[in-house]
Amino acid sequence: SPVLEPAALARLTTLVGGDQAVLGELIDSFLTDAPALLAEMQQAVDAQDAATLHRAAHTLKSNAADFGARTLSELCRELEALGKTDSLTDAADLVTAATTAYAPVADALTTLQSEKPS
Repeated sequence: SPVLEPAALARLTTLVGGDQAVLGELIDSFLTDAPALLAEMQQAVDAQDAATLHRAAHTLKSNAADFGARTLSELCRELEALGKTDSLTDAADLVTAATTAYAPVADALTTLQSEKPS
């Protein structure tokens, strides 16, 4: 299955009224915010800070879903749930998995950026 779901990208494009510049800004924001959120989740797990994990995972879950990055969004949903329960037992592995899942998403979005008409 594709890294980014075409239907989600189509929805996002419709949402911005087909404005490629705005879409580009959304992609840029995601490419800046996602690594910061992943780092924040890693730090939260290291510090056993469930509240911060919950918040960062929730934000990245939504952002990833907007772009149709289902695997990344799903992993963040699991992390968000762990943050809510205060049980961070499997959180480190999930953050690693989310970080791994982000790489192809970043590649796909970067490719999308370079292909879109300016």
